[in-house]
Amino acid sequence: MSGFKIKEILVTDANNASANELMQDVIGNKDDIPGQSFSLVDYSKTGYYHVHSPAVTYPRAADGVTVTAGNTGAWSEGAKVEIIPANTITKPFDIHWALVSNVSAEDDYELRLYSGGVGEEVEISAVAFTRGASGLNANLQVRVQVPINAANSRISASLLCGDGDGATGIVKLYTHTYPTS
Repeated sequence: MSGFKIKEILVTDANNASANELMQDVIGNKDDIPGQSFSLVDYSKTGYYHVHSPAVTYPRAADGVTVTAGNTGAWSEGAKVEIIPANTITKPFDIHWALVSNVSAEDDYELRLYSGGVGEEVEISAVAFTRGASGLNANLQVRVQVPINAANSRISASLLCGDGDGATGIVKLYTHTYPTS
């Protein structure tokens, strides 16, 4: 075959190489940590642990965190507010649900989630919900899809609303971890 080249597998290559040039880069290593490599072994472990690890809420055994929408016009973003402090979850984790309660006004909303330190936040998800005329003082669970966060990640949130009137809501996050071995 013209132009086809099989690359030799070298046992001296580093585990979890990201170049995916060698077969072991793609297949992986038995020591791959779920959610922290891009190999088939990692993917397999992630799928297994995803089903079997317990769910936890944050903040734990405490009231949710008040998040305020911007008030400078329609869909202006409010300040980012810490929901999960750094070094709180000590294994790789993801977030499946945001529990939103006591939303202060009828409107359409967007809740954004971020990972990273203050001033270094990177958006990891944005979900939408509505508070209609019947209110939203009961708990609303909003499905969230995020990439796996590294152990010890800090998670913050911001709120936006269609009216841009500084409305508020209280947020808790449902998470679960991935074992590292």
